[in-house]
Amino acid sequence: MIFAKSFATVRPDRFVGKLFNGHTYARTDYLGDDTSHRDTPQALLVEQSANSVIPPHFHGINQYQVVVKGGGMLGKHRVAPVCIHYANAYTGYGPLNAEDEGIYYFTLRAQSEPGAFFFPEGRKFQQPNERRNLTADVAILPDDSALKSMDAIEQEVVFPLEDEGLAAWNLRMGPNMEFTGPDPATGGGQYYVVMNGDLIHDGETYEKWSCVFVEPPEEGLDIQAGPAGLEVLILQYPFWEKGTTLVSDAPLYAEDRVD
Repeated sequence: MIFAKSFATVRPDRFVGKLFNGHTYARTDYLGDDTSHRDTPQALLVEQSANSVIPPHFHGINQYQVVVKGGGMLGKHRVAPVCIHYANAYTGYGPLNAEDEGIYYFTLRAQSEPGAFFFPEGRKFQQPNERRNLTADVAILPDDSALKSMDAIEQEVVFPLEDEGLAAWNLRMGPNMEFTGPDPATGGGQYYVVMNGDLIHDGETYEKWSCVFVEPPEEGLDIQAGPAGLEVLILQYPFWEKGTTLVSDAPLYAEDRVD
């Protein structure tokens, strides 16, 4: 299946909530929510408030995060736009400390998991798995002005395709150009996250900060750049098996919305 949401469509549903440690945050759900079936994709934009902290934790699924605004520290690594973080299932990471301007990031999952297992209490729920954190800074264009004069397609490898399916690319296209994305069958699904310009698929236009998820056995996604061109991240997951279960439900780390 192909799941697609434009930023304009989901932004009206943005809400403000409170973390268990009292810090506020804002969240915009693109795909899935806190009650989604585990084997469905989940995508959200988190706006972590200034000087707030999310303590070290892990998830029972593979996860990408993409920092698109503000800045902070992820463990010992400073993160700012545009930084991609990938963590294998059951791999701990954090804390995530927002700086004075706060930090905005996409949380992108091929499987849904609304909560998190926090250390040290959650350590008993960790399962045997390769522990892996990857972080890459990507030089995204400041706006779409340079795309308008492009007469070619540029594809930068962020994470080379690995045997288990993990891969990531940054794609730039001049105005109205067409492209077929990598085969989703080489991994466990792909997110397209629009960074600049417009992505056109199946007659629909997806502007900056829109998301498309492509699930095998779909073929490579056919896309076209809009009249201002297109810059888009393609984030591919390792293979995973549907029907897997956790030893326990991940505890929710946010309280009810406060807005």
